[in-house]
Amino acid sequence: MDVYQTVIVAAATGFFSAFGTGVALKTDIVWIKKTLELHESRINKVEERAKS
Repeated sequence: MDVYQTVIVAAATGFFSAFGTGVALKTDIVWIKKTLELHESRINKVEERAKS
Protein backbone atom coordinates (compact mmCIF):
# COMPACT_ATOMS: atom_id res chain seq x y z
CA MET A 1 0.00 0.00 0.00
CA ASP A 2 2.89 2.36 0.70
CA VAL A 3 4.12 2.13 -2.88
CA TYR A 4 0.71 3.09 -4.27
CA GLN A 5 0.45 6.07 -1.95
CA THR A 6 3.93 7.20 -2.97
CA VAL A 7 3.05 6.94 -6.64
CA ILE A 8 -0.22 8.82 -6.14
CA VAL A 9 1.51 11.59 -4.19
CA ALA A 10 4.26 11.87 -6.82
CA ALA A 11 1.71 12.01 -9.65
CA ALA A 12 -0.36 14.65 -7.86
CA THR A 13 2.73 16.73 -7.14
CA GLY A 14 3.83 16.51 -10.77
CA PHE A 15 0.38 17.45 -12.02
CA PHE A 16 0.10 20.53 -9.82
CA SER A 17 3.65 21.61 -10.65
CA ALA A 18 2.89 21.34 -14.36
CA PHE A 19 -0.39 23.18 -13.91
CA GLY A 20 1.37 26.03 -12.08
CA THR A 21 4.00 26.22 -14.79
CA GLY A 22 1.31 26.40 -17.48
CA VAL A 23 -0.48 29.22 -15.72
CA ALA A 24 2.77 31.15 -15.31
CA LEU A 25 3.63 30.72 -18.99
CA LYS A 26 0.19 31.89 -20.04
CA THR A 27 0.56 34.98 -17.86
CA ASP A 28 4.00 35.70 -19.31
CA ILE A 29 2.74 35.31 -22.89
CA VAL A 30 -0.10 37.76 -22.25
CA TRP A 31 2.36 40.24 -20.72
CA ILE A 32 4.74 39.88 -23.70
CA LYS A 33 1.89 40.50 -26.17
CA LYS A 34 0.84 43.66 -24.32
CA THR A 35 4.43 44.89 -24.22
CA LEU A 36 4.87 44.27 -27.94
CA GLU A 37 1.69 46.21 -28.70
CA LEU A 38 2.91 49.09 -26.56
CA HIS A 39 6.27 49.12 -28.32
CA GLU A 40 4.57 48.98 -31.70
CA SER A 41 2.47 52.03 -30.90
CA ARG A 42 5.54 53.91 -29.63
CA ILE A 43 7.50 53.03 -32.76
CA ASN A 44 4.62 54.19 -34.95
CA LYS A 45 4.56 57.54 -33.12
CA VAL A 46 8.31 57.96 -33.62
CA GLU A 47 8.02 57.08 -37.32
CA GLU A 48 5.21 59.62 -37.76
CA ARG A 49 7.34 62.30 -36.10
CA ALA A 50 10.30 61.41 -38.31
CA LYS A 51 8.18 61.72 -41.47
CA SER A 52 6.94 65.18 -40.49
